[in-house]
Amino acid sequence: MKAIKILYSILGVSLLFACSSDESSKLLNGDDEQFIRFFLLVDSNNNALEYPSSNGSLSAVSEFNKEDIKTLKIPVALTATEITENTTATFTTSIDGDIDLTIQPEQTLRFSPTKLVDTIYVTINKRWDFSQIPQLKLGLSEVSNSDIQIGIPNSLQPNDELVVNFNKPSFQYAFNTNRIEISGDPSDEIEVKVNFPLGYFNDDIDESEIFSFLNGFDYTINRTSKDANSITFTITLNEAINNDDVYYQTVISLQEYNGYVPTGNSVLQIVKPIKSERDINTNPAASFYNLADQYYRTYGETWNDFNDDGICQWSSFNAFTYPVIVDVNDANAILYDDLGTIDTSDDIYHDAFKIGFNSTIATSTTNSFNIKRWFSNESTSAANSPGFNISPALEFFPENGTNKTQGTVLVIPQYITIGGNNDTSHVFAISGEGTYEEIATGLFEIKFQLHLTNEEVLGGTVTAEYRLYNNRSYPDPEDLTTTNCLKEYSL
Repeated sequence: MKAIKILYSILGVSLLFACSSDESSKLLNGDDEQFIRFFLLVDSNNNALEYPSSNGSLSAVSEFNKEDIKTLKIPVALTATEITENTTATFTTSIDGDIDLTIQPEQTLRFSPTKLVDTIYVTINKRWDFSQIPQLKLGLSEVSNSDIQIGIPNSLQPNDELVVNFNKPSFQYAFNTNRIEISGDPSDEIEVKVNFPLGYFNDDIDESEIFSFLNGFDYTINRTSKDANSITFTITLNEAINNDDVYYQTVISLQEYNGYVPTGNSVLQIVKPIKSERDINTNPAASFYNLADQYYRTYGETWNDFNDDGICQWSSFNAFTYPVIVDVNDANAILYDDLGTIDTSDDIYHDAFKIGFNSTIATSTTNSFNIKRWFSNESTSAANSPGFNISPALEFFPENGTNKTQGTVLVIPQYITIGGNNDTSHVFAISGEGTYEEIATGLFEIKFQLHLTNEEVLGGTVTAEYRLYNNRSYPDPEDLTTTNCLKEYSL
């Protein structure tokens, strides 16, 4: 492994070429070989890792079954004890079957003393006959430096050739958010993205086909930009919505179309809420988060009979609560942090009356409203698990607009998507209402009902009773006599 260890220091990314001593004994015949090879790593979910991402437990593959339509990025790595001059290598391509591909670069790879990995990009340009499995065969053919061999010098897995099989792809898409609030001013333009995590064909996407509409006001929607994994749409109001006493709502839903399946945020809610006169200095939202403490959370109780023994009881859960960040011009904006500068452009403002549930880990989720316990066969995928982030989730209305210790609370109406482990997903409408009160110094209690609506799974609307506290030291809630005893449901 001498040559590979020296390569680590040249690259500065040792994990890329990490392998066990057993692997190295199989792959290398000596310590000082210099060679180039395809270095495509594929994880247990059949995802091709993109350089410089790495996993020391994986070996480069010689055949890959591609099941999405994202551009495939194939690293070609040069291993050498030392390289003092620019080096080129050529590769050949052949395609079996009817598929339209763009392959870049066309033939020549380039390496230098500071660049020991080059990448081949394979892009699928349009749909093919999915009943067929076309193949792309790549082969390394020549190197400008005669001291560098083609392929790892062994007879087991030289990685000098790579076959890509284009299987029938999966198509998924989702909105980047499930809810947008608007001011009602027709001069405002709202942007929303539709994300395609597995890629998409531009010609497939027809706004009149992928969307269904439940319109509460007049607007137009137009495609304005795109990239490899998303399309941005701009929504423009065609009328002024200036009645502050009326709640306006439009709902745009993604439909199954042309093989594309909605997942995650499949329903977008655009609302102009009723305007309420509230003193932002009451700032009730701030009582339910503490950004200085990464372990800060709220503590809840759900009235339930989850084990189906005929006895209803409170069961506890917790979730991480976060502020809702708003613009300085938002009517409910309150300054949270000026970052210690006189420049006001970097000031951070929070909504004084809203909180959301989020995770302290960027790639994870939290148990918003304890919805994980509502279902027995929930999905564990990030897109469809009931352990998800909701922001905003709750809105506070201080009594008389000025009371600092009590008032009413609203579960902000919105749509969420939850999937089962049987590869089905369902859209649920959530809403609710209740009260909040400071029941001891610094200890706030929220009493509220949460309503979930879905005909397929719930048979309509199910109402559950909740208590939520901003501190783990709270009194046991009193037992209820209400019939709202939550049971477990199967997705």
